[in-house]
Amino acid sequence: MAWQPVATEPLDIDTGVAPARARAIAAALLRHAVPLLACRQGRAEPLASAALFGVGGRVVLVTCRHIFDDGIALGDLGVPLVHGVGVLWLRRALMRVIAHPQRDLALIDLAPGRTRDELLRHWPAVRVSEEALQSTRRPALYAVAGWPFAQMRRIDHTVYARPLVFFAAPAPGPDHADVDAACLPAAAQPSLRVRYARVARRSDGLDVHAPELDGVSGATLWAVIEDGCGAGDCLLQPAAVQCAFKHDAYARAEPLTIARGLFERVLRG
Repeated sequence: MAWQPVATEPLDIDTGVAPARARAIAAALLRHAVPLLACRQGRAEPLASAALFGVGGRVVLVTCRHIFDDGIALGDLGVPLVHGVGVLWLRRALMRVIAHPQRDLALIDLAPGRTRDELLRHWPAVRVSEEALQSTRRPALYAVAGWPFAQMRRIDHTVYARPLVFFAAPAPGPDHADVDAACLPAAAQPSLRVRYARVARRSDGLDVHAPELDGVSGATLWAVIEDGCGAGDCLLQPAAVQCAFKHDAYARAEPLTIARGLFERVLRG
């Protein structure tokens, strides 16, 4: 199977982010937005989104725990090749799943080897800082980059996939506890919610229907921090993993603060 990304324009959910800035941030984030495929009856099918993270010399794929609910095994997973044609199947890698027992979050720990090296050649890993695993700051702007099923088409043996990048502000909801999140233990941290509308403003100025987020599960929710420097003159810090949505309401994500114990298990080996 060939995987062909299609050019995309980022979407703005009522934040007013400048088009040039949105495009610069989107280009940076899409380098880390990994599509996950599954082998079903000998056929490659889109499954979810993920991102590669590096911590203490280890490399993990971070995604949602629920992608394994339908009997998908680790050996069934694959990742499209960016600089070539085909799929890098992970079945030859030494790997294990470290899943959170209560929350919708999973780490796929990849041992050093040829498969991991090839994966990193196509999809660079983001270094996870201690700040990201401890931070409870809630900036005014977030961004999500992933691969929705609604923007994929299979023609012959090629899947044409248009990624989604959208910018949104935090959304209130029942997941937001009426206490200082910094005072809560990691497992009790509330989920993050950001606005997700049915209609969004595209960076070229057109109002379009925002797609369903099926397939975006597992994508990283990035905090756009204004007092940093980086893509679009801001700091892009991984903050959470998108796991659910309600159209015209919100997208929900599990904060990385609850994954600290999972990363510690990776480092312990």
